[in-house]
Amino acid sequence: MKVLGIVGSPRKNGNTDTVVQKVLEGVAESGAETETIYINDLNFKGCQGCGFCNVMPECKIKDDMTEVYKKIEEADGFVFGSPIYFFQFTGQMRLFLDRCYALVDAELKPRIPVGKKAVLVRSQGAPDKSTYENVFDEFSECLTTFFGMEVKDRLVAAGFDLPREVRKDTELMEKAKLAGLHLLD
Repeated sequence: MKVLGIVGSPRKNGNTDTVVQKVLEGVAESGAETETIYINDLNFKGCQGCGFCNVMPECKIKDDMTEVYKKIEEADGFVFGSPIYFFQFTGQMRLFLDRCYALVDAELKPRIPVGKKAVLVRSQGAPDKSTYENVFDEFSECLTTFFGMEVKDRLVAAGFDLPREVRKDTELMEKAKLAGLHLLD
């Protein structure tokens, strides 16, 4: 079993990454293999809307996403994490998700195996955890509708600005580890 952490924050070791890594710690304790992909480290272009993937089972663009597609297909679970920038997930996460359009066919059916599990992580400066819940709703809908994934948990690091400050929230850290332990159940 393998779980990919996909981090949409440009800040390694920031609050988003800290929570994602705690989930992956739980995943590892459950016996699964883990890997983290930092979107900001990838060299890739956005979707060009060329329609190539509507007729061919791949993306026409050959860049770092080519290898990521293989990892997505092989993974059993995912931990998607992003901070909120201007009321939405980061541009890095949006660009990544747009390029995953190549993982659906012309009828918008998944080309990857369905039934994969996911945990969503969001960090935000706003202290009210419900402030950006619509972002989770939209992202979850995309994962379930287009890729047949099951979103098992949603974790919110709210009210933290400084890197790794989220570690002070021991309840969230414990919840993150438990989410990882049970992600593949």
